[in-house]
Amino acid sequence: MVWDHEVAGSSPVAPTKLDFLKANKDSSNKTMGDFEGTRRPSGDTAPGTNAVEAQELALFDEVFAVEREQDLADIKALMRRIQKDPWRGRLVDESRYEFAKAEGRLKYTDEQVEDGQWEADDLDFVIEVLRKEKIDKYFSTVADKYPQAMPVPDSMVRLDQEADIAEKLRSHMPVLIRGNWRMGKTSMVRSLETHQFGAKHSLFIDAMTEYLGEEESLEDFQNHFGADSVVEFIVEREFGDVKPKDRYPKEDEIKQQMTKSRKSPFEFLNEYLAQKDEEMFLSLDEVVGFIKQPEKMKYLASLKDLSQIRLAIVLHRIASFEDSFQEIFVGYETHFVRPLIVEEVGRLVRKPLDGTKITFTDDAIRRILEFTGGRPMEVNQVCRALMTQFSEHKNYRFSYRAEDIDALTGKKYWELQDAFRSAIDNYRQVYNRSMNDVERALIDRLILEGEVSTSDMDADAVQPLIDTTFVAKDETKGVYRVNGTLFKQVLLGLQH
Repeated sequence: MVWDHEVAGSSPVAPTKLDFLKANKDSSNKTMGDFEGTRRPSGDTAPGTNAVEAQELALFDEVFAVEREQDLADIKALMRRIQKDPWRGRLVDESRYEFAKAEGRLKYTDEQVEDGQWEADDLDFVIEVLRKEKIDKYFSTVADKYPQAMPVPDSMVRLDQEADIAEKLRSHMPVLIRGNWRMGKTSMVRSLETHQFGAKHSLFIDAMTEYLGEEESLEDFQNHFGADSVVEFIVEREFGDVKPKDRYPKEDEIKQQMTKSRKSPFEFLNEYLAQKDEEMFLSLDEVVGFIKQPEKMKYLASLKDLSQIRLAIVLHRIASFEDSFQEIFVGYETHFVRPLIVEEVGRLVRKPLDGTKITFTDDAIRRILEFTGGRPMEVNQVCRALMTQFSEHKNYRFSYRAEDIDALTGKKYWELQDAFRSAIDNYRQVYNRSMNDVERALIDRLILEGEVSTSDMDADAVQPLIDTTFVAKDETKGVYRVNGTLFKQVLLGLQH
């Protein structure tokens, strides 16, 4: 490619800034189809589709246009890294720039870059790189708003269930927040703290951070479990405005009071609250870590009797220990975190898109629900797979439709393993460790037959699978089916 005023066979004439602007007029008009992760409309699409695609492409051109004057500094920065020998890579890595410059491998000197003395095809290339960077950054920034397999302290879903649990707690009813791994149990208790009780009146303890080993005696366990958390809770309430370095003496003082009282940390906390005529919300997570130490689990269950504490315990569902759990947690009301309904999936998908031009159609939302079974972690993983820069499934669009979701979820099981690794590992663990033989047989039958009449299965045997979101009951048709095509694909993969 040569400049308009370059004469064939002669030495190139350095372009002026006016030449630069003219030459770039068409270079910035790349469509989204020019970049990996995006698609152009084809000629065989359904009526009206091409018009929609054309609008989408035009919007990409508008949003991600490289402004030649505004982006001149970025253009020059990349132009400096153009190499003489394209076989070594057209752009030298930024970290190797000084080394390449010293070796004389760079195509342009600093003076040539500053004066705009570069070839048109290099300019086209640089503009395309900048445009792609803009697109990658835009969509990856959005993708990062979807949490990865981590608790959410301010959940926007299951709010009706959250309100119901809060009402039970306020009426002095201890509750178990139940479900399998990565279903949103911890998010539920953290959101109860955020939405219902407030940080000043809430204490969250991860039981496994208190674990000192099976050899620890029950008495020692009772004396140490929660001690540091209780001390920090009281100091924060009483001396919250004190500088961190000045809190240590206060913490030591509270610890000494606790020791002298000869009370367990939670008895000490209960007395502290009673003196102030206050109540608080206490949530204990990961108590399943004491599954082989029932006496310690019984102690934690007994905390429900403390008058000033409203207790919620997060407890995994493991079929082989359910009888033991029933004996230990007498007097507790059980709440299994339920699968999301379509409106909640829509909220989970669309809320992070506020302030962007990205949308999901209602049909796309329904497809995500069908694929994930309404499990929040998997919903987030779908969005990340579509929009994360380094995802092999990325498909940059401003309007995601049902067919875009189908293009992702219709892939082979092994193709989805990287994008949905945590969900896939979790499903395997649930099937192999959480379910019993009867439940696995029910799941296997549902996978084989697709749907089974409710009159053909033992309702009591199926109920735990419904509680844990893996089986759905269609009341209208009177059938059971596996909930979530990803879960079904994973189990089919295990069987093969």
